[in-house]
Amino acid sequence: MWGVAGANHIRDVNVPPRSIRTALLFSGFLGSAAAASALLAGDLDGDGSVGANDEALLASFYGSAESDPGYAAAGDLDGDGVIGVRDLARLGAAWGTSGGPVDTTPPSLRVTLNDIPDDMDDLLVAPPGGFDITIEFDAGDGSVIDPASLVVLPSLPIAGDPAFGDLAAHFEVGQRRAVWRVPADPTLGRTTHALLAQVRDAAGNPAVSLYQYAVRDFPYQRPPLGNPQRIFLDFDRNRSLGPDVDFLEDLRRYGLSTTSAPSLESEMRARLVAEIVKRTQAFYGWNADGTPGEDPVGISFSATPPAPPYSRLCVGGESSLGSIFLGAALLDVGNSNEASDECASGGQYGVFPQAIAALWPNSASYQAAFHPLDPSVGGIPVGSHPLDASVTSPSFDPATASAEEIARHSQIENAVDAFAQGVASAVAHETGHMLGLVAHGAAPGGLFGGTSGSATDHNLAAGGSVPVENYLMNAGGSFTFSELTGRDGKALPIFRPLNWAYLHDRVVLDSRVTGLFPPPTLSSISPNPIVVAPGGSATVTFHGSGFLETPSIQLRIEGDPTPNALLSETLLDGGTVGGVIHSVLVPPGLYDVEITNGDGQVLLAPDALEVQ
Repeated sequence: MWGVAGANHIRDVNVPPRSIRTALLFSGFLGSAAAASALLAGDLDGDGSVGANDEALLASFYGSAESDPGYAAAGDLDGDGVIGVRDLARLGAAWGTSGGPVDTTPPSLRVTLNDIPDDMDDLLVAPPGGFDITIEFDAGDGSVIDPASLVVLPSLPIAGDPAFGDLAAHFEVGQRRAVWRVPADPTLGRTTHALLAQVRDAAGNPAVSLYQYAVRDFPYQRPPLGNPQRIFLDFDRNRSLGPDVDFLEDLRRYGLSTTSAPSLESEMRARLVAEIVKRTQAFYGWNADGTPGEDPVGISFSATPPAPPYSRLCVGGESSLGSIFLGAALLDVGNSNEASDECASGGQYGVFPQAIAALWPNSASYQAAFHPLDPSVGGIPVGSHPLDASVTSPSFDPATASAEEIARHSQIENAVDAFAQGVASAVAHETGHMLGLVAHGAAPGGLFGGTSGSATDHNLAAGGSVPVENYLMNAGGSFTFSELTGRDGKALPIFRPLNWAYLHDRVVLDSRVTGLFPPPTLSSISPNPIVVAPGGSATVTFHGSGFLETPSIQLRIEGDPTPNALLSETLLDGGTVGGVIHSVLVPPGLYDVEITNGDGQVLLAPDALEVQ
């Protein structure tokens, strides 16, 4: 809802002993090396001299820019953000230099899922495949990273690879990060997993990180966006009951149309509707032409009703809550309702463009965009200027236009851009609520969404503050006009990594998971066999490890699809659970024992208990 405004990633772990032994093999790499003196300029391999090996390394980075995965800052000798001819020249000038410090400082290394930052990734739950394992490196002031040195060892089998088998070949590896999208794997253990990663720099200095996460199924076996989500943006509502629909009244309010030029008004309406749809889709990873981008969300937007099921969001007018509310939508955690109708939920739900003027009238950026057209401050609305028909025509050519035509064209384009982007940002934000953003509380039960005041349903940082980043699902009142519209050097808002992962079904919301615990094990049952007199009951005790309060124990027998319940289950300690078997509920037979911990981890022991 919108209204007024360095160290290695090492954790305490609960992984099987073999994983701990494996980690100890790497323990010699862990430590706090003293900060080294700055390397010689051009000494990319950290050996204290500049020579042929450094030239070969620089050549491997040639042509890369800061935004490219293969860019290495140490090779950007002139600091212009691109590794090119000038860097080769500088290395050539330093050729043969020696006597510099040798690199003994290890790089930094961090493992996480889905690029989720360090303050939000301590307790993540992934689905059985489809998520990203992301590894970040930072060479700092040392030698460049050696991508071929990457080693990634899993504690359990994953995607066809065995436990402790090196996964590095699956990763796309650059100088600063490595990424692997884990394919769907129905056999992936629904338990706690650990990853041990190591990378070295060109000088051979290693960095190591041990990271844990959980794997569970989605609730009800249904990913939130497992089905394509369709959103109908309805621009034809008339909540104000005026002579025209609300959206047309909005255009007139900002000087983007006038009743005195009905044909041009119709053209402007069609253009702005198309722009808003296109720009809304862009927030969700779609290209301007409606084709999927590099990593699109499974969602589509249209200004006409699509094939059902679809959800509807109305755009236009003023909120029933007041002029300062740009939008509101009901939070649908898990996107359980794929056919919601925000237009029918009340006058406070929808997107209300007139609030832009109420929220940011004093913004210089707002005034620059709208005052030239706004009749309330002496502007000339589109359709009232004698040049408007020509400068809004698709055939308008700045190369042959007069200075006056170019100036008028620029005024209109500036306002169109500001209006379309501001409304699209609000539409994308409210759609986020309709899809389940931002679920309350910390992960894995929530997405760090607030629960009170203006923070309700909106992003909070892990510490409870409003994020300083320009994230799309921040509280509406926290945005400036420039942040909303991407003006004055501000980038457009984006979904933060945790929300982006949720929209792609790469994290599971599961409040049962309160820690990264090992799975339960069963070592013995006493007595076994157990004798239960007809009409009577008997006490049974299960011995093992990893029991969490209080596990559910069910007895299953071949030919009976209904599990047989144990009565009076009692957790005696982490390795002992007691219960009562009643002859009416559990007839004689050989039973599989299924133990389900409170965190959703399941142990199935076939033919484990005989009842006589």
